[in-house]
Amino acid sequence: MLGMGFGLMTVESILDTVADGQGRKKSQTKPMEAFHPESFSEQTPYEQWMAKENVPVHKGYHIPDVRALETREWKRFGTKGALIDLEGAEATDGAYVLEIAPGATTQPVRFMFEESVFVLDGEGETTVWHERRPKQTFKWQKGALFSSPLNTWRQYRNTGKTIARLVSVTDLPLTMDLYHSADFIFNNDFVFRDRYDNQPDYFTINESKMKIAGSAATFGEGEKGAVGVLDTGLIPNINELQLFTAKARGAKNKSAEVILSDNSMQSHVSEFEVGTYKKAHRHGPGSHVLVLGGEGYSLMWTNVPKYSESPKQVRVDWKDGTLFVPPDRWFHQHFNAGATPAKYMATTWIGGKYWVKALGGGGRTHRLNTISHKHGGNMIDYADEDPAIRAMFEEELRKHGVEVRMPSKS
Repeated sequence: MLGMGFGLMTVESILDTVADGQGRKKSQTKPMEAFHPESFSEQTPYEQWMAKENVPVHKGYHIPDVRALETREWKRFGTKGALIDLEGAEATDGAYVLEIAPGATTQPVRFMFEESVFVLDGEGETTVWHERRPKQTFKWQKGALFSSPLNTWRQYRNTGKTIARLVSVTDLPLTMDLYHSADFIFNNDFVFRDRYDNQPDYFTINESKMKIAGSAATFGEGEKGAVGVLDTGLIPNINELQLFTAKARGAKNKSAEVILSDNSMQSHVSEFEVGTYKKAHRHGPGSHVLVLGGEGYSLMWTNVPKYSESPKQVRVDWKDGTLFVPPDRWFHQHFNAGATPAKYMATTWIGGKYWVKALGGGGRTHRLNTISHKHGGNMIDYADEDPAIRAMFEEELRKHGVEVRMPSKS
């Protein structure tokens, strides 16, 4: 489609809608969930639920490579999987991975939480449906990003010859802790027809899916009116997404925002050139940053704008497949130390199409990302950053034989 970075043939060939006669007669309702959280516990309902799922739970500040995570057979999905519970998520959102063998099909599931699913490896298809309604199937391959609409049944099938790996960011921690009822979340008959009513173009891309609506979380005041936000159920290849200049967030930086399946969750993709780094900023918890390409590092620190004076500092070295979440109101800054452009995707619950303000600042703190901390915002301009930041970056690039291409601070 013109102006979107996608081929029309690719988009139009990706959808397959089928009627499900048996689905109209036979209910998919499952037995009641056995999990009931213990009250007055030091563990949240979500933490207790994770422990009962009997799959690995990966913790820490980051995951070096989500493709290499230990997985185990996950009864809920009928395939191998694992849960991810990183420090910076702080119970606002979380993640999980699935591994689907060639030719295998997962168990059908539905749930009352949003998710954003990225295809790490492989190819396959997802079938979605409401109870006693026609099924709709769309195809995916490595690099695709999609979301089955809220509380629809969904089932994955690996149509390729290698393992398919999916990573999903969800707002299940928030949902589970609020309702503390697994049966409500996983066995609920409510149908969100306002979000999805079997529209034939739901998992396609066309001109109507591009909205001129860039947010202050990513774009400055002079940039927002010239950028598009893609609002759809499926992006066939996130690496073909059209990016827009976002100088407010850093030198030679481009970004795009994505809304999937009418969710409150949103994603944005950012790419910055060789020899550059982005401006430091901070915001509320929950932004899951998945590296899509390049190599480099990110610094995260607490309390004060000056990195070298912070009482707590964390460095994350990253490459394609690294996942990390900057903790609540920690300053953080991303550096391209490699010989190719660096690209990442950040997914969170803050709201783009529907603005979410609550819980740790949410969208409110993110919308201060492009305003200097000197003027009540959450960003550190290059001229105001700790000199140790630039010195560290220049030394890192010397090690890699890469030329520094940052603008002068004067």
